[in-house]
Amino acid sequence: MPIYGTPQAGSNTTDLSKNLSAVCIGDTYVLFDGTEDVEAGLKSVAFARATQGSGDNGITFQVIGAPAGSQVDIQSSNEDVDASYVNVETLTADSSGNANYTDTGRSPFWRAVLGSGGASPAVMPKVIAER
Repeated sequence: MPIYGTPQAGSNTTDLSKNLSAVCIGDTYVLFDGTEDVEAGLKSVAFARATQGSGDNGITFQVIGAPAGSQVDIQSSNEDVDASYVNVETLTADSSGNANYTDTGRSPFWRAVLGSGGASPAVMPKVIAER
């Protein structure tokens, strides 16, 4: 999986790291797929909250397969600039390795950041966003 700032295909040929997927109502988007190298502070690829559609009930973030007690921060921003992202929620995995959170805010950009805690050897969770 790409991490934050990785060049991606798209129409912005000046800065390929600014080509983000737009997540529409009904879409699911994988932020971490569990194959990344475990490193505290690892930032997922960002995505843009699409503006079309109606009946928006927010974005649900789900952590799957994390070591109990490990944390994943959910961050949002009004601009896709690394320093502009702020934490809106810290998800802590339960004894089954799962956590979830629904945000009804309207920030245009979102990402996940791998936090602290976990098992040894470390295990990388999956983090999924769904609108």
